[in-house]
Amino acid sequence: MTSPAARNAVRRALVRFALVAAASAAAATLWAANRPEQGLLLDAQTWRDEVAAASTGPWVADGWYRLVPREQGVEVRAVQPADRQPVPADAVYFRLPGTQLKTGARASFRSLEVVQPPRPGRDPDPSLVGRFSLQVREMPAGLQYAIAYDGRTYDYLLGPRGASSRVRAVADLDGDGRPDFLVDVAGRSTYLLLSTRAQPGPNLPTAEMPAVD
Repeated sequence: MTSPAARNAVRRALVRFALVAAASAAAATLWAANRPEQGLLLDAQTWRDEVAAASTGPWVADGWYRLVPREQGVEVRAVQPADRQPVPADAVYFRLPGTQLKTGARASFRSLEVVQPPRPGRDPDPSLVGRFSLQVREMPAGLQYAIAYDGRTYDYLLGPRGASSRVRAVADLDGDGRPDFLVDVAGRSTYLLLSTRAQPGPNLPTAEMPAVD
């Protein structure tokens, strides 16, 4: 027969467990509520075959932008699915409610420095102070892009560890004077990183176009 003291100890343990579980659930709910919304990012074929060609369907007509990387920057145009215009093969189409881009030819940033991670025991190159910088790091969870400007660093986990990547374009797409990035990872997945949607520290990509196997 269990003693009253033992029953009280079990009761207290159950109460503590319930409080911890409730706190964890509340924290998860708060994180989910504050988790930034991610946009849509489509390639040219998906736009042509599934959006522009669809007379009806789930696609919203307004708020779309077409991004076409050029040698000197990025051409940004506001578009709608009903538009009858050529679709460049290298175009991507972006939409995120409440997010506006600056249309026209957006010039590439010339002050961006792509740098290698400093070796252990060495400080970062002082010549990079005051410039934009980008470091690609191999992290246990995957491939991290660390973008620094204005004395702050913005981190993005963009792909699996060991994946190859390239910056397809870097330009001020949203008009805030800071660099925005269009990044390809492993030759398939594409990510859009807008500075107006970023906070110092870890960030989700503004939009992701995942690989299709």
